[in-house]
Amino acid sequence: MVATPDDGSCGIGTYARDLIKGIGAVSADTVEIPQDDRSIPAFLQLAVRAARGNGDVVHVQHEYGLFRREGSKYPGVLGLLFFPVLYVACALRSKSIVVTMHSVLDFEPDEAPFSVRLYLLLMHKLLAVCSAHLIFLAPDCASKFQGDIALESDEYSLLSHGVNTDVSPDLSKAEAKRRFGYDPDEPVVAIPGFIRPPKGHDIFLEVASKLPEYEFMIAGGARPKGEDFEFAEQIKADAPDNVTVTGVLDDDDYWAALKAPDLAVLPYRVVTQSGTFNACATQELPVLASDAEYFERIEGAWGTPETVDVSDADEVAERVRQLMEDESRRTKLADVMAQYKRANSFEQVGTDHRRIYDRVQPDAESELEPSVESA
Repeated sequence: MVATPDDGSCGIGTYARDLIKGIGAVSADTVEIPQDDRSIPAFLQLAVRAARGNGDVVHVQHEYGLFRREGSKYPGVLGLLFFPVLYVACALRSKSIVVTMHSVLDFEPDEAPFSVRLYLLLMHKLLAVCSAHLIFLAPDCASKFQGDIALESDEYSLLSHGVNTDVSPDLSKAEAKRRFGYDPDEPVVAIPGFIRPPKGHDIFLEVASKLPEYEFMIAGGARPKGEDFEFAEQIKADAPDNVTVTGVLDDDDYWAALKAPDLAVLPYRVVTQSGTFNACATQELPVLASDAEYFERIEGAWGTPETVDVSDADEVAERVRQLMEDESRRTKLADVMAQYKRANSFEQVGTDHRRIYDRVQPDAESELEPSVESA
């Protein structure tokens, strides 16, 4: 498994850890993508280390930012080096490559210059050529990719992100609230996860300022460098008195932070799949989310989360107030989240991955049917 470190600094590293557990692998080598060394030698070494592992399959968790080079206008440009080297090294050792696309970029002509759009086309073609199988975590990701590169039905799968079903902190809601400095009877609204501009933390602050009768918690932080860190520092500076910013949390504190709120608000401007939403499902926490396509699709299939136009902060604040004043409505959302959790468990997702791994090995003969996520 090629992913970021499982140290709480990146959601993809956490996802990879949970996926390995869901797969039920007897053993798994995890090769960490360097986040502090964006040099060509570092990514050459990464490709070689991945190919030298003991497994029959090398599974890369792909997000453009993980393969970025400082100062480059081309998203994930170091992938142009990493994937060909990995492909050759794996071919020499009779290993297959599987790639999970955590997002797919597809710029319109007025959004990016021709050179960037051409680069993305070449990058996607390279990913398709080097991979025995591609996994997408949302339908729009699969459709965007296939807008560039046509894939046969046995060359890709659409799978659910996966939800933990066995993570439950050994403390009550009242104890969790005390842990973060709240009285047990204080109403708490939270936005969990890493602080990043697309997630709308600035919208969250605006809503909090309109609802001084409630406590708001930003349960997360940002890596200590780059644009995300600068944005997180600005969020902390702008936070009104009823907002607590925890900073980056370890696993124990993160799950406790998901136990404390009465409601989660995810005002994401951009989202293709959300580990944070799935973490809320783990704790059966009711969610009010943006009307992004991802959330609306899940709402249409499951009746949760409730969605709202986040361009209107007054409307978001009013919906938060309605939900906080209606316990039965929150309970209904929590019950549906429990159903979603069971249907999209990492155990089920792990079974799908084992099936893919079995089929892509060089001696496999049967065809692989495309999978569709439960959500």
